Amino acid sequence: LKFPTTDIPDYTVLPAANADGKEDPQRQGTLFTYGPYGEVPAGAAETVAVRYEFTKPLIHASRLERDIEVSHWGGNLATEERYWLVNRAAALKNHFSRVAYQQSAYYNPPTSALKELRFPLQVGSLNPYFTDDIGNVSTSRWRSNAREATLELKPRYPLFGGWKYSFRVGWDAELAPFLRKLKQGDAYVLRVPFLEGPKQAEGVEYERVELRVVLPEGAKNIRYTTTVPHTAAAITTHRTFLDTAGRPTLHLTALNLVDELRDRDLVVAYDYPPAAAFRKPVAVFVAVLAVFGAAWAVGSVDVSIGRRGKTQ
Repeated sequence: LKFPTTDIPDYTVLPAANADGKEDPQRQGTLFTYGPYGEVPAGAAETVAVRYEFTKPLIHASRLERDIEVSHWGGNLATEERYWLVNRAAALKNHFSRVAYQQSAYYNPPTSALKELRFPLQVGSLNPYFTDDIGNVSTSRWRSNAREATLELKPRYPLFGGWKYSFRVGWDAELAPFLRKLKQGDAYVLRVPFLEGPKQAEGVEYERVELRVVLPEGAKNIRYTTTVPHTAAAITTHRTFLDTAGRPTLHLTALNLVDELRDRDLVVAYDYPPAAAFRKPVAVFVAVLAVFGAAWAVGSVDVSIGRRGKTQ
């Protein structure tokens, strides 16, 4: 066990020595070593506890809803993520003081408060936004060039131990780097990251992740593969403006994930015939004709009032 500090006030000492006949554990600075052990019964277990000081935030996402929308017509991949965060670090002893917090910015003491989040996105991402329950949050910084695309966010208030914060972020990207058309038939293969959340030095844990991949209307024969463990998968329908039957959506649910899985991909294969690509333009054309037809029909109705006859 390697700890961030040498100040370890309490830890479990096993009564029996290890296989080398030394005290268990062996302590060398911030490193604690339990064992090695000799012959032990199969399935044997021993619980140890260590108490130490940790002055960084413990970021826990009780829920993450991640939507990825594919648009063949616009050549765009739109991503939106909705977070429900809580800091599980030590709580404040007293009430929060904004004055004391502003004064601490000058000498920067160790704190478990979450002050900012850093989102490393795919190169080529654009049009980012950051909103919460109140509205747009302007405390953000966006850096994009040929080598990186990073979105740095500062929550509306610092998150101390036990505090919660819900928000949403979103961005667009060119579809070409993520989508490939196969040579045979009308098959397409989409490859996107399963997670693209904040990358923090202290790590992030996710209690529940719901990922939705919204495919173009008319896509069929949907298959997927991923190495990320998930508990449920379903094909649903997502309806939005100018849709007729709705867009097929791959819905995946995962529990108890860590941000080390952000480097793993989700691969989705589907068929998209050329006729399906013209469904939306045809629907728009028919809707425009219907509006003009209705306007002509209403305009041709005679609503004038005839002249009254003369009275004797």
